[in-house]
Amino acid sequence: MNRKDFLRLAGGAAAASAIPRPMWANPQTPQKNWVWVRGDLHDVEPWKADIARWRASGIHAALFEIEDAEALSRIIPAARAEGIEPHVWIHTMMQRGAIEQNPEWGAVNRSGDSTATDPPYVEYYRFMCPTREPVRRYLVDRVERLAALDGLASVQLDYIRVPDVILPRQLWEQYGLVQDREHPEFDYCYCDVCRARFREQTGDDPLDLPDPPADERWLQFRYDAITAIVNELADVAHGADKQLTAAVFPTPTIAKQLVRQDWLNWNVDAVLPMLYQSFYLEPVDWIEEGAREGVTALAGRIPLYAGLYVPELTPAELAQAVEAARAGGAAGISLFESRTPTDAHWRELAAVLNA
Repeated sequence: MNRKDFLRLAGGAAAASAIPRPMWANPQTPQKNWVWVRGDLHDVEPWKADIARWRASGIHAALFEIEDAEALSRIIPAARAEGIEPHVWIHTMMQRGAIEQNPEWGAVNRSGDSTATDPPYVEYYRFMCPTREPVRRYLVDRVERLAALDGLASVQLDYIRVPDVILPRQLWEQYGLVQDREHPEFDYCYCDVCRARFREQTGDDPLDLPDPPADERWLQFRYDAITAIVNELADVAHGADKQLTAAVFPTPTIAKQLVRQDWLNWNVDAVLPMLYQSFYLEPVDWIEEGAREGVTALAGRIPLYAGLYVPELTPAELAQAVEAARAGGAAGISLFESRTPTDAHWRELAAVLNA
């Protein structure tokens, strides 16, 4: 892929028709607004006022970052008591603890470095290889445990991908990089298992390909590796009468190019694309373009909820972002994250969501 194509993808979503939409998504899909929740969730009492505020502001669902069953047995009924649908979000492929215990699970880049010993970009970027059977069993066990919890609505997969082969444009300066092509040190996974599996399918070793990043078979192999995990976890959740949702990169095009996510082919119940416009050096109205690309590609199969990044939005811009998501056809928004908004943010949000 040439420099021009990569700069276009890193800089923004594919442009779409700017026809305004005055309502949320398909009228057959109920509006739902989400909030991501991080922090100490073991004691539910400090969160009760927050939960009430979310509902008053037009939020319907909360994504709690905790897997402890005892804590969830308290937070789930507390959320439901306020009319908030409780969900759990988990770090999926990025698992530092699991890799420390099983270093062979680490994804390996084209230079031969493993995330177990040499993670890219930041120290915590310890991603697992998606083709290894023990990794699959580990993830299935986690989702099975969570899906068995009474009252939980869904499990959401975050970091369900490989490391960024290209970072969002805003981060290039932060890391002193110019990523106008796929550099070997950021291109995953070339571990022995992935290479052997690809040889079985094609007869070729990916390291022997003339231009691995440009080989469509090798790209598809890696899309399929993540897709296979997602779809198996969806079967697990659905078998327990729970939904499975996913946090994904902002558009189908960007997701495939930057982190090998082919989320149009995932058997999830909803996607929450991270339409964080500032990461791509784009204005707030870019959220409409990104939402429309995803909604159009999904063709009504599942709902799309537009992820908004509050730290980069003023209160007025947050209201503008909600309107942009609506205009793009989203079924609602997801707010990252619960303790970031100021009082002014919550007031603007309540005004636009409850209108």
